[in-house]
Amino acid sequence: MPPSSPVSSQSAVVLIIDPEPQNQRTMRDRLMRLRYTARSTDDYESATAILEATPPDVVMITGVAGSPEAVNTIQPQLNRWGIPVVNLAVDASGAATKMLPGSLPSLSDAELKMRLDAALQSRKLHETLAMENARLAAERLYDPLTGLFNRRYMMIRVEEEIKRSSRRGYALSCLLVDVDKFDNVNETWGHPVGDSVLRDMAHIVTRTLRGSDIVARYRDDQFIGLLTDTDASGAQVAANRLRDEVAAHDFLNATSSVPIKLTASVGIAYWMPSTKPGEGTWEPQLIALAERALKAAKLSGQNRLVMLQAA
Repeated sequence: MPPSSPVSSQSAVVLIIDPEPQNQRTMRDRLMRLRYTARSTDDYESATAILEATPPDVVMITGVAGSPEAVNTIQPQLNRWGIPVVNLAVDASGAATKMLPGSLPSLSDAELKMRLDAALQSRKLHETLAMENARLAAERLYDPLTGLFNRRYMMIRVEEEIKRSSRRGYALSCLLVDVDKFDNVNETWGHPVGDSVLRDMAHIVTRTLRGSDIVARYRDDQFIGLLTDTDASGAQVAANRLRDEVAAHDFLNATSSVPIKLTASVGIAYWMPSTKPGEGTWEPQLIALAERALKAAKLSGQNRLVMLQAA
């Protein structure tokens, strides 16, 4: 995969495409003098294989290798890796440069370096944009404090899992977990300690539930788990195991040598696909039911579990 950091001319790899072996050797020598790393090939078919296996930083076309349209064969790979092209075989208008057969474009070393460095700069901008897009995508789907998926992601996945359960006839359960009296942690020891508690909770939830279950931070001190292929009894076992793990855990308190002891309440909504056409549930209904179950659990005291069945 191409490097994600900016490429300097001293480390840049240039792939030369030219049907004339002598032209390839001449241009490789020139590029090496300018401190580029140079590779060369005869045609676009072999260039495609090189682009797939070891993508260069720049492609430079110095001779017409087939019809003008033949360059389109490498375009998908160029787009995939964001590789710029310096085409010396065409003029500014895109027409083929008038050269004797087998000759190279008349270009000084300074002009050649300027063209290649400009292409490298465009590559750098492309990579910067790609990295920024990846960062924004992560922000849209991940919770920065715990590293878990966020509520937006869960709303996408619960819809997908309901459709999957409907097709296969499997049960689906949703756990909504709330840390009991979490506000007291922030008020007594401060938000940094509260943040540490939430990170510990994220670890407890993910290690307690199965790897196939989908876990996210729902809001504030609430976590949500989507238990695939899990009926009411399975969800109850998972929820009780989770409550036991929370109650047994020593939450680190950086302001004191005494750990913090907490409990969690859990609301469960479970759903069995109907065999009757047109009957089923949808994602807000399942999560809303888990919220109702959690509210009932909180009202009945601490470290409680309430389960409701979706229609």
